[in-house]
Amino acid sequence: MPSTPPANDPAVLSAFLEAARLRIGAGRVAAGDAIGAEWTSATLPWTARPLAVLSPETADAVPALLALAASHGVAVHPVSRGRSWGLGSRLPPRDAAILDLSGLDRILDVDMARGTARIEPGVTFEALQARLKAEGLAFHLPSFGGPRDASVLANALERGEGAGPLGDRFASLWDLDVALATGERFRTGHARFAQEPLSARHARPAGPLVEGLFSQSGLGVVLSGRIALQPTLAHANMILADIGAKDGLDAALATLTRLIHAGLVAPHAAAIWNGAKRVSSLVGRHHGDAGALATKPDDWALSVVITAAHPDLLQLSVRIVTSELAKVCRDIQVQSDRDADGRRLETPITGFSDGNNVMSAYWGKAERPEVPGNPDLDGCGFLWVCPALPLEGQAVRALAALLETVAAGTPLYPALGLQAVTARALHGYVSLAWDRSTPGADAAAMTAHDALIRGCHALGFAPYRLGLADADALDEIATAADDWPAVLTRLRAALDPSGTLSPGRLRGLRPL
Repeated sequence: MPSTPPANDPAVLSAFLEAARLRIGAGRVAAGDAIGAEWTSATLPWTARPLAVLSPETADAVPALLALAASHGVAVHPVSRGRSWGLGSRLPPRDAAILDLSGLDRILDVDMARGTARIEPGVTFEALQARLKAEGLAFHLPSFGGPRDASVLANALERGEGAGPLGDRFASLWDLDVALATGERFRTGHARFAQEPLSARHARPAGPLVEGLFSQSGLGVVLSGRIALQPTLAHANMILADIGAKDGLDAALATLTRLIHAGLVAPHAAAIWNGAKRVSSLVGRHHGDAGALATKPDDWALSVVITAAHPDLLQLSVRIVTSELAKVCRDIQVQSDRDADGRRLETPITGFSDGNNVMSAYWGKAERPEVPGNPDLDGCGFLWVCPALPLEGQAVRALAALLETVAAGTPLYPALGLQAVTARALHGYVSLAWDRSTPGADAAAMTAHDALIRGCHALGFAPYRLGLADADALDEIATAADDWPAVLTRLRAALDPSGTLSPGRLRGLRPL
């Protein structure tokens, strides 16, 4: 069994921090009042706090730093860019020293002939997209609605998603460079057999594949990884279809299922939104329809991105998809990503993440900014709940009804979006927004959040991604049907025998 690092003994912590300063430099270790508000604030009420912030300059410094923490019995929680707004921001599950990986921000290589990049955890969406643009943008990173200064690698490891055929980022990630709390370091790809060139082209070497152990786990610190990029096809359109009231979801989603099975719509290329989600993120606060949509949370819509290498293929694909959707939707618009002169615009279709979804965090506040800032520091209350559910109208209606019930009579702004990840399943993006300065709003939000977790479980939906707040609610309802908790406990004991990394991260999965 892994041992839990001792309670925060000031003498033990002081000795560790002094040793850490000697190893990585005094200017790279912050403690006490030197820990800034960005490290202690979040969009939810949380009691755990950073004991210190350690900011190594290179990946090579990390294994020894982890071993040092383990030898002193000090818990460490790695943070890449700290942009997991709604899932925990930069806060640890339990009190811990923060391992700030934002300084590990090198794009180690980009292969524009084969469409891959090797990146460190501090590399942002904006930085990688700028590099790809400078290289000609033959490939791009699938866009997302989150902040452009978020970590690409952390987003992939946490199983965040993008738009398009390679939207499953974790599935596109391989050959991880991993540091353990024991001080050990290894590669998961062919590079571990001294086959570096092959490791950049082929993702799955012979033997056990262990990348999954370091996704959503806290079992190791990933120092770099190789990610596949999406080809930037020359022609693209976005189709926006109004479904109307929730009664139209059955026919619309049945049609979407057929289109995905037929290969006309790619997985991760279709999203479903209720009116509240559309107004808070998709169209933005200043869109002409924002006021009307805000009063129609049950006004559903579907968006689909179609790309092609040839204009005739795009035209034919769009015609087929729109003709099918026209049978089940009431209004359809087709949007190009080119201007009137035919020049391609920088849009999410070709990897330019716009950060629009961050505005969702501000919709619980009476006054909202023109553009989103830092929700942690701006007093935004915001929580995500991320369930997987069947791609069926009945399932979406049930989730929407649950959200309406738990938010009724509260100061919360609830919204719901979903992405078709296959022809069989959806990933839900359920959000609760509120103003943290409103008395009682924090408590109401946490009560509603826990009710959402329990309600999803009762409906047969389960999370595919966990936030800080999810584990306590899951602990109340999760029951193992097999020996998984015992196996996970032994894995944790083998990889992190001192229990150094992110204690409490695996709550809700019953490992400890």
